[in-house]
Amino acid sequence: NSGAEGSGAGGAIYQSGSGSIVDCDLDTPSSASVGWVIENDGILDYQVLGHAPGRDIGGASDPRVVQLDDGRYRMYFAQPGEYGTGAAISPDGVNWLVEDPMVLAVGEGGHTSVVRLADGSWRLFSASSKPNQPGEIAVSSFITEDGTSFTKDDGYRLTEQDFPYGDIGSPFVIREPGGGYRMYLTAVPEGENQGQPGGNTKVWVVSATSTDMVTWNVDPSFVIEDLDGLDWTGMDTMHAWVGINNDGLFELYSGLGGPATKRTSVDGRTFSDPEYLPLIGADYHVEYLPSGESRLYHSSGTMDTGGDIRILRSTEVSWDVEFAVGGFQRADATDPDSLIFVLEVCVKGSSSTPLEIQLLTGAGPFAIGERDHELEMTALSVRSDYPPFQSTVAIPEGEDSRWFSGGQGVETLVRVSDGTAMKEWVVLTLAGGQAE
Repeated sequence: NSGAEGSGAGGAIYQSGSGSIVDCDLDTPSSASVGWVIENDGILDYQVLGHAPGRDIGGASDPRVVQLDDGRYRMYFAQPGEYGTGAAISPDGVNWLVEDPMVLAVGEGGHTSVVRLADGSWRLFSASSKPNQPGEIAVSSFITEDGTSFTKDDGYRLTEQDFPYGDIGSPFVIREPGGGYRMYLTAVPEGENQGQPGGNTKVWVVSATSTDMVTWNVDPSFVIEDLDGLDWTGMDTMHAWVGINNDGLFELYSGLGGPATKRTSVDGRTFSDPEYLPLIGADYHVEYLPSGESRLYHSSGTMDTGGDIRILRSTEVSWDVEFAVGGFQRADATDPDSLIFVLEVCVKGSSSTPLEIQLLTGAGPFAIGERDHELEMTALSVRSDYPPFQSTVAIPEGEDSRWFSGGQGVETLVRVSDGTAMKEWVVLTLAGGQAE
């Protein structure tokens, strides 16, 4: 289990040097689990794209990847401000060069989806406001033969008026195994705008079907119901990507501001309960590899530099991590301003190399952050060891609290790595999970 498990000391007073606040039960065996190899820690950043640094100013996001007939890969990516949607090219899916800095103008792209047609051309879908009607979102489609020059189809494929909700967005289209096509979209309550300040109260996943990708029929009920709204998992229904794995099951990856969320389905309409993966990002895209592993692309970056795209590959590891949350406590019982967040990291299983616990700050709902070696020196009781072992993490309140919707004062990201594969969690997410 890689979730936020266990209970902590709650309102207890943390005494510096007093040792562990909980027993991790390290003798409990741990089965094999999935870790993530960082194949490329950040492509298409503000410098490569010639942007100014900063959130909402520079860098790429929202990756969508297709494989070409010659074996190469093409990625479409969103950019902030006036830059529109760009395209990049890669020989291997890992190393990328900018192919065209703007294939779609501002307002035409964003969260795109691309489907191959029988004649070898491609159809791209995107959602944006109708011209001269900024309050109404519609899904448009475009045709391209060369992958970079697009012609817009007449009319709209769908509009928000086709659904009994407010804004729609992030259209993602797949070819269904039995024939025809299904489009997945996000929808928010009437009167709300997607991505509004403070987040949306609810974000549902809805769908529509088509035989020709031009005329679409809306499904009568949602695909995924958002029961909790913005909770400890962030907006775990946002920006859905859907694919069909090697076992013939539909897989839906989504999430924003919390752990990556994975759901499975037999028919593409009824999905399982969410599985929260030990990685943090947004705007996921998955490619299934011949090895049986998965390559995962997602929006990343830092708050100061802006966006980039991280590339991960799944791999099996013989170790796992559980947490016991101590919560906010006082390092000095006489000082009300000495709050720290205490967390027990329980590393179980086995490894041929020592496992290192890393702390990254500058994290948040759209960013991974940067490693903070100084914080590691002061906040970790054990920085590296062979599993099984236990480490107490004591992070000062407000170590880095920028931009997180919960606003609870600690956003540090905890990463555990064996030197090849890693797993990572946001501390505030773990705190919320324990509160659930």
